[in-house]
Amino acid sequence: MTSVRQLPLSRLGHLVPPLVDDAALVALVTLAGDPPWAAKAAWDIARIAARDGRRVALVDLCLENPALHEIAGLHATEGIVDAFEYGVSLNKAAHEVTGVFIIPAGSETAHPAEVYAHARWPKLQAGFRSEGALLLALLPLTGLAQLSAAPDGVLLLAPEGVGPEFALPRDVPLLGVVRDRWLPSSPRVSPPAMTVAVEHEPRRGLRLALAALIVAALAVGGWALLARARESFVAPPAPPVAPPTSSTTSTTSTPSTNAPPKPLAVPRDTLGWTIQLAAYASLDKALAHADRLAADAGVPALVTPVRQGGNGSVWYRVLAGSYATRAAAGTARAGLWRRGLASEGVGDLLLAPYSYHAPAGASLDTLRRRGLPAVRWSNGVILLGAFEAPDQAAFTQAALKRAGVRANLLPRMGTP
Repeated sequence: MTSVRQLPLSRLGHLVPPLVDDAALVALVTLAGDPPWAAKAAWDIARIAARDGRRVALVDLCLENPALHEIAGLHATEGIVDAFEYGVSLNKAAHEVTGVFIIPAGSETAHPAEVYAHARWPKLQAGFRSEGALLLALLPLTGLAQLSAAPDGVLLLAPEGVGPEFALPRDVPLLGVVRDRWLPSSPRVSPPAMTVAVEHEPRRGLRLALAALIVAALAVGGWALLARARESFVAPPAPPVAPPTSSTTSTTSTPSTNAPPKPLAVPRDTLGWTIQLAAYASLDKALAHADRLAADAGVPALVTPVRQGGNGSVWYRVLAGSYATRAAAGTARAGLWRRGLASEGVGDLLLAPYSYHAPAGASLDTLRRRGLPAVRWSNGVILLGAFEAPDQAAFTQAALKRAGVRANLLPRMGTP
C-alpha cells in the first residue's frame, strides 16, 4: 500500500485530473465514518474533473447514509433509487450544480444490493465512455463489491489514509487515497478548504448536454429508461404543488390578464397522479398519441404544453390516466409495460392535479383547430392539460385567451 498515490485534499487540483482522464466510471469508495466529509471530497473531485469542460456526473450510492444532496445544497429529491426502482428518468433526477450533474440517492430502499447489482451500470459505463464523459459513483466498500460494472479505477476516501494491509474486495485499479492531509493527525479536525479554483457559475447548455449524454448511453447499452417517441424530451420539473388545505372544490374563471391563475385548494379526493409517457415538439403528434391511448387501449390521456425556460420553446407532454396515489399510478404504469403500451422503464409519475375544463357545448375539433390541447376525457368532459402547479398553466391560459375560450382551472376529481 506504500506505493499507492496519496491525495491530500489541498492538492487534489493537481493530482486528480491525470488519474481520471481516460476513465468512464470511477468508484469513490468511502471509508470515512463521516458521510458529509466523504460527500464533500467526492464533490470536490467531480468539480475538478469537470473544470476543463468535461461532462461529469456524480451519483450518491451511499444509500443508507446519503449526504451528497445536502453538501450540494439540494433539497431531498428523486434520485438513483427512484430511477432504478420506480422508473424516474435520470435526466429528471440529475441536477446541475457548479458544473457537475449530481444524482442524489433519492428515496429509501430496502434492497441496496439490488441497486448496486443492477444491469444498467455496465450500459451507462459504455455510454459515458463513448461520449468521453465521466461517471463518478460515491459508494461504500460493500457497494463496490456488489457493483455490476467493473470501474476503471477506485479512489479511496479515507481522511486518515489506510494501512498496508488494506485490500479492495475486487480486482480493480486503485488510483489513490484521498485524505485530509499528507500525514495522519489525531484528533482529526475539519478538512481544510480546497485551494484549487473551481468555477461556480453554471455553464450554458449543461442540461441539454446531460440529456444527450444519457441518450447516447442508452444507444450504446440498449437502456430504455429515457426512451420516448422520436422527438421526445423530458421537460424540467415545475414548482411543487402546495399541500392540500381544503376539502372543498374551488372554481375560478380565466382572468383577463396573462398572470398565472390563483392557486386552488386541492381536495383530498383529487385524482391528481398521472404518468408522463412522452413529450413532443408538435401538438398534433402529442394529440395523436393521446388519442391512440384512449381509442386503442382504453387509457384516457391528456396533453400539457410546457414552455422550456432556456430557449422559450414549447413541448407537449402526454400524460396517461388519473390516480389518487403515487402507488396507484405506479401499478397502472406497470400495467402499461405488461400490455406493451410503453417500453419498460418509460413513464415518470407526476402529481398534476389541475386541469382546464372547457365550457359546456364546446367542440373538440374547434378547440384543436385553435391550437389548444383539448382531449375528451372518459366522462365526456373536454379537458386541456394536467398541471403540477397553477403557475405551470400560464402558457395554456394565454392560449385560451387568444382563442377567446373561457375555461376554468379545476382539480381533477374522483368521487368523494
